[in-house]
Amino acid sequence: MADTLQATTIQTSTIQAPNSLTGRLFYYAEHNSTQDAVVTPAFTLSYNQLAQLIHEQLKEFHKAGISNNAVIGIKCADDIQHLILCLATMHLGLTSCTIPTYENDQLQNAIIDRCGITHITDEKIAIDPTSITPQKTKILPPAEITPPEQEAQLLFSTSGTTGEPKLVVHYDTDIVAQAHRHISSQQERFACLATMEHNFAKRHRLYCIAAGATNIFLNTDQETLVSQALSQNINVLHVSAFQAQELLATPDVNKLSHIRLKLGGSHVSLTLRQQLKDKITNNLQAGYGTTETGAIAFTDPNDLEAGESVGQALPGIEIRVVTPERQPLGIGEPGELAIRCEGMFHGYLGKSELTKARLNDGWFYTGDIGYLDIQQRIHLCGRSDDMFVFNSMNIYPQDIESEILQYPGVIDTAVLPKKSSVHGNIPVALVVFEGHVKQDLPSLKKFVQKRVGVRSPRQYIIVTEIPRNSSGKISRLEVMSLPEKNGEIREDIIHLLDERIKKRLKPHLITDFINGDRDITFNELGMDSLARMDLLVALETNYDTVITLQEFSKYRYLSNIASRILSPPSQQELKQTVIPHSFPDRNKVQLESRPYVVRVFQRTFRYCHTVAQLTKVFSTFEYRLTPKEIECLFEWHQTGELLPAETAIKFQQATTGWLNEIKKLMQHSGKSKPEPFSSHKLAPHITLFSGIGSAEDKTLIICFPPNGTRHLTIPNTVLMQHTDATRFDLLMVSDYFIDNPHILDYQLGSLPFGQHLTKVIEQLSKVELVNQYSRIRTMGFSAGAHPAIVAGYLLNAEMAHSISGRFHRKKRILKVLDKVITTWKAVRKGCCSKVLLSYSIDSSRDQKYTKTIGKITGGNKIAIEIKNEKTRHLILQRLLERGELAAFLTQTIFANIDDPFINSEQTTTTLRLPVNQDNPKH
Repeated sequence: MADTLQATTIQTSTIQAPNSLTGRLFYYAEHNSTQDAVVTPAFTLSYNQLAQLIHEQLKEFHKAGISNNAVIGIKCADDIQHLILCLATMHLGLTSCTIPTYENDQLQNAIIDRCGITHITDEKIAIDPTSITPQKTKILPPAEITPPEQEAQLLFSTSGTTGEPKLVVHYDTDIVAQAHRHISSQQERFACLATMEHNFAKRHRLYCIAAGATNIFLNTDQETLVSQALSQNINVLHVSAFQAQELLATPDVNKLSHIRLKLGGSHVSLTLRQQLKDKITNNLQAGYGTTETGAIAFTDPNDLEAGESVGQALPGIEIRVVTPERQPLGIGEPGELAIRCEGMFHGYLGKSELTKARLNDGWFYTGDIGYLDIQQRIHLCGRSDDMFVFNSMNIYPQDIESEILQYPGVIDTAVLPKKSSVHGNIPVALVVFEGHVKQDLPSLKKFVQKRVGVRSPRQYIIVTEIPRNSSGKISRLEVMSLPEKNGEIREDIIHLLDERIKKRLKPHLITDFINGDRDITFNELGMDSLARMDLLVALETNYDTVITLQEFSKYRYLSNIASRILSPPSQQELKQTVIPHSFPDRNKVQLESRPYVVRVFQRTFRYCHTVAQLTKVFSTFEYRLTPKEIECLFEWHQTGELLPAETAIKFQQATTGWLNEIKKLMQHSGKSKPEPFSSHKLAPHITLFSGIGSAEDKTLIICFPPNGTRHLTIPNTVLMQHTDATRFDLLMVSDYFIDNPHILDYQLGSLPFGQHLTKVIEQLSKVELVNQYSRIRTMGFSAGAHPAIVAGYLLNAEMAHSISGRFHRKKRILKVLDKVITTWKAVRKGCCSKVLLSYSIDSSRDQKYTKTIGKITGGNKIAIEIKNEKTRHLILQRLLERGELAAFLTQTIFANIDDPFINSEQTTTTLRLPVNQDNPKH
């Protein structure tokens, strides 16, 4: 066929640094053949080998009958194969664009139609990058393939933050012309965290080829990112502002202090820049560029006065600031930025009028608003498309967003207009707070108003995340509908509340909440467990929003629920591996032969009509089930036999998520097998978890949870897994202040409950089972910390461990005195060989309690400090999340009574826990 590509011949190159991108590739293959071109965790390709792969890929194109006028759509998720397909297409002088595999069919088809794609190339036609061995490389000498008669065109999609993405037309020679502004030398070993399917990353990978530098492709697993970077000698890492936030949480990231960290893609706040400098490297460059021009500016790491600028224009870049009529503006005057340089785009595909409007007399009018300072640094104010008018004032969202991000605890924000018949547009701010941070909106409003004055937002809406595109830029169109939705959701939440709760709230408070002017705390609502359950069920029914009890327990404000509905987290695919049966099908076995815990779970599951009800079941199981029972449920779920086959996906996800979370928390114990505990209920609120061995050879730990709960703020199952079942048994005593005393006879003893703590403990001492143990220790948390100390003395325990004990929040002097007097009486009446009082170093209430009770008991006070994080009252929960609970328990309640740490004579001992290297928070 005349229009079919013929086999291409290889000739010795005589071209010196050609202008075409693949021409340069073959030039480097001949003159610098051993230079690393591509490095991955699995293999490395030299420029010689990469050139040979392009040669082989051209043969595959020929076999596929790709014609000279073809338009190629590259649909390939594998980075190296995508790069090879792109380079081979460019060498043939064809037009190509990316069809992202992560997009849905509708969007992929839209790209195919808009670009006029005639052929789609994917993994099926792509060459295996490992097929070129050193032996084959020696057979085929470095060479250049005859270049095409026409220049290749690349179509890059813009971010599309304010409308339909535009297709930008570049020639391959434009990429070569832009490369020197991005890649400084052939010694650069470059990496970025985005894949080749993102235009940002694709262009940078091609810049490396044009400059003869090394492209390093990383496995983006955060846990190994630093070790990969060090082993591959990466010296330049390019990330977006969004990726930089994730980079800060990467373990050992401070070891990358030698690299040059480049930031681009979206606005980078001064706060984020400082965090990156403090934690990673001083060699930091914030940049500015466009899809149409490539890089325009980068900050100088040594310029301490750069502020939030993006630095001076790079060599070869002409820049000016103009009015809407395109008249030049002076220093400090904001206007549209216009750029002129080599390698600029040639137009927007299918949009000739837009091309004429943006390209004029060699100048590209960016649509970005900014100004130049006296040092010719570029300061960006936002997009002209984003600007809106409020009471005759021009509002540039990025200016205000920069100030909001200076407020402690705010990690993301977006400012947008809310239509008004009187004021034109009212500024509204979406705000994302960091976890565990108090969401103080009145304080935030005052903070921002001091900095921007009358331009400050009149409403702040808390969301869990700001919608952004793959480049990390705010999707303005998507966020525009959020303020109106927020008001509707807040009003619905009020309607969903129980009428008794709403009567406690003043009408103006409800109105202010609906309007977003103030928030309502859950303390003000005073919701009981039934009211919480009704609300969660209503949310799931009305909004299909599944909120687990664990997630709900972390919420402090009613607006947290509105934020959760407004911007729900992305749903992950259900990751449940079905293991092929290597044993007889359990479904054919009689029902009675199934483990008891499986039968209980399946029977309970039938009565759960919502995920909210199911998560309530999970929370019950967490204080009832033993590690072996959890392991049993996990195994049955893995085989797909725990839930009915027709179970809705949301129930499957909830079950999988719960079992995976419990398993993960159990693994923090460092044990591979479940501890062999069994449970025995002594009374409705007293359960014994016993392990292997007789009571007379073991220690009984009597645990006092916070009043009204049945665990020490961590699942009993997890606590058991952290406990050696051959040495300790656990007795959980809850609801020890129950009114209306009554006696319940159980097989293991009779336990009367009354409202007097000492009476409960005295009766507990008479239980035959308790007296069988040769040693007793007591442990209490929060409201249970005081009973643990009293019980330690009255039961003659060898150790009493009080964790996060505290007096009442309000100044109830009589209650405080009662605790003090009860403790003093117990000390005089009984004996306890050692008292340990563990408290959070950042909780003043816990410290006051420890100081007071410590003087009475003479106990050893242990301060718990977690580096870079707030511990406050929830010591056990925080230590468990960090994987440090095992170390804490080993040095306290599980320690030998003669341990030097236990017998320390210091007034206060600070417990220093070993850093868990496997935990992402370190």
